[in-house]
Amino acid sequence: MNYVLKHLSTYIKENKKRYAVVLLFMIINSALAVVPTYIIRLFIDAMIQKTLTLSLLVAYSSIFALTILMCYLADFIWTYQLFIGSYDLQKNLREQLMAHFLKMGAPFYERFRTGDLMTRSSDDVQVMGMTVGYGLMVFMNTSLFLGFILFMMATTVSWLLTVIALLPMPILAFYIFKWGSKVDFLFTEAQNAVSDLNSEVLEIIDGIRVVRAYGLEKKTLSSFNAKTNAVKEKNNRVSELDSRFGPLITIILAISFVASFGVGALMVQKQQITVGAMVSFQVYLTMIVWPMISAGDLVNVMQQGAASWRRINEVLQTQDNLEQAGTKLLPTLETITFKNYDFSYPTSTNKILQHIDLTIKKGEIVGIVGKTGSGKTTLLRQLIHRYPYSNQVPQLNNIPLTAFATTAVRQLFSEVPQEHILFSRTIKENLLFGKEDATETELWQALTAASLAEEVKKMPAQLETLIGEKGVSLSGGQKQRLSLARAFLRQSEVLLLDDALSAVDAKTEQTIINQLKLVQKDRTSVIVTHRLSAITAADQIIVLENGKVIQKGTHHELIKSAGWYQEQYYHQQLQGE
Repeated sequence: MNYVLKHLSTYIKENKKRYAVVLLFMIINSALAVVPTYIIRLFIDAMIQKTLTLSLLVAYSSIFALTILMCYLADFIWTYQLFIGSYDLQKNLREQLMAHFLKMGAPFYERFRTGDLMTRSSDDVQVMGMTVGYGLMVFMNTSLFLGFILFMMATTVSWLLTVIALLPMPILAFYIFKWGSKVDFLFTEAQNAVSDLNSEVLEIIDGIRVVRAYGLEKKTLSSFNAKTNAVKEKNNRVSELDSRFGPLITIILAISFVASFGVGALMVQKQQITVGAMVSFQVYLTMIVWPMISAGDLVNVMQQGAASWRRINEVLQTQDNLEQAGTKLLPTLETITFKNYDFSYPTSTNKILQHIDLTIKKGEIVGIVGKTGSGKTTLLRQLIHRYPYSNQVPQLNNIPLTAFATTAVRQLFSEVPQEHILFSRTIKENLLFGKEDATETELWQALTAASLAEEVKKMPAQLETLIGEKGVSLSGGQKQRLSLARAFLRQSEVLLLDDALSAVDAKTEQTIINQLKLVQKDRTSVIVTHRLSAITAADQIIVLENGKVIQKGTHHELIKSAGWYQEQYYHQQLQGE
């Protein structure tokens, strides 16, 4: 509980005015809440003593009604402000998480699965909202409200009777904190199980075609059912622990009622307290029920909040270990240089790239080819700083890439990766990711350049066509060309194509390459491809093998030299590729 209160205190300090209002009106509400009971005592005593007059009845009734009205208003104000704070915290946490996701590089996403991040961004954030809303409400009830009730019991009735009523309470406190300490651990386990389940769901939905193609529906369902049972069992353990609090509190309160009623009756008989005082004491004891029950909820909610905050904080504190970006601006890009460049992935000691020497000048088309696994995509990724560098950094305009601000570098690059990232929106909205303020004319020009315009025109809704999640309603070639059109629309100084024409036929490919020359005129293009016909007009081509450059030159130079490029080119020509 101390852990989560410590971290929530920072948020409360940032919103001091709101929580000052909450505290003020909570105090007013707690003070007013005990007044009606005291009035009942006076009313009963006046009836027994036969001193109740009409004027006194009107006075008691007026005070009673006014107190209830003021109590309602005070309760409304502090509860409303408290739960506004709850939703505000959830909003802030979601914004912090999304901002963090947008900044992180590939190593971060290798550590956390998508389903896990979704659970932390939704379920755990909601738990934190409940902690700062319902949790703080319960905390105040079990402290301020309970304090006022005990004060009235001791000062207006009898401190001895109050002590007797509270004698069983240490037993309750012992078990509340004993069981409460287990809630954190069990709830963390349950949330981790939910994260695994969400990741499983996402993977199954993404790979549903593969599952069906291989006839693995029963096996997949069986595996999924096992995970759902694991989630159920872990949540059952949390529920079982939660369920212990209610019965225990009921028993303890019953003991308090019996003990205080018995002793109170003797005190009335001895005329140590009045009947009205005895009745009011029993009412006060009844009012304790809610704060005492809340004490069990408080420990439960706070421990769950602590578990959720650890999970959220783990994400926010985890970095991608990329080198710190500099502050330099990059108005234009004249050269990109690799000098005797080596690279290894953070999780491996093997060198994926070795001794790369490459200079790319503004306006050039550069082709990168080679066998599968030769390091082509890895080399392309070095330009967008997706992974930490291995003690060497590519240079832009003869200055290390890391000396420039990240946004300054990224705004000069457009990338079409192997995995086509499309959003569950319309064709138009997907294109506008490339350029927010693009006109409809520019959108059609980009689609034309990607050889997709005619197909879009045949669709009933044209640009407003919804493409489904990850572009599920489009063919593989259409997805590629829509991704290309989005990149063309951006009109960045450098266009990176990572096997971006693999799903189109040779004729369409040639049309796109011809359009690329027009779209990227005076701009730089770096093309990774397996189909050599896509780079015959490149200014320079490098051939990679096991991370090393084994050949370099233009298309005409390389087909004249014996080697991998010549063999591959003639092989593809014979195959009609």
